[in-house]
Amino acid sequence: MRVKLDKVGKRFNKEWILKNLSLDIPSLSSLSITGANGSGKSTLIKLISAYMEPTLGEIQYFENEKDYSIENIPQTIGLAAPYVNLIEEFSLKEHLEFHFKFRSTTFSVEEIISKANLKFSIHKKIKDFSSGMKQRLKLALAIYSDNKLIILDEPTSNLDQEGIEWYRDEIQQRLGTCTLIVASNQLHEYDFISKNIDLNNKNTIRMKSL
Repeated sequence: MRVKLDKVGKRFNKEWILKNLSLDIPSLSSLSITGANGSGKSTLIKLISAYMEPTLGEIQYFENEKDYSIENIPQTIGLAAPYVNLIEEFSLKEHLEFHFKFRSTTFSVEEIISKANLKFSIHKKIKDFSSGMKQRLKLALAIYSDNKLIILDEPTSNLDQEGIEWYRDEIQQRLGTCTLIVASNQLHEYDFISKNIDLNNKNTIRMKSL
């Protein structure tokens, strides 16, 4: 999926978090978004994922160079972020079965549980998961669905070293299969991605090679 931002801005009250931002993210490419805390990384992620609307400007989506309706975006992207909620009253198995009623995948529920190393928690309620287990589940929902666009905000938050290695192995297998965007200040979360935008300098935001 190709994503095009044309002079996009986002304002909260009287403060502009992002302003006059134009980007053209090619289909099947990968991009990291970096910047200091408060620079607008999560805001940009929310805008691209249609989690919120821009104050100014336009965001367009294309599939095979044809316009892709923004109404279909929530069903065709994988978003894993601190502000994305899980269904706490579901068990792990129930959550995955519910999720994949609306998404396609090449894996069975049992395979996903095994790949995410959550096989000992299959009937455990999500509300009883540790923060690291919840993060694994968020990432699994994004990575193992047949998404056209995967967007990750601070993807290894709350993960231990084994979890970080799992994330790196699994997400790198998705390179070239979909458009991938990672927002982070942790190098190990995006050092395998060749293109970057740095939000620290609002006047010169552009895509560049790392």
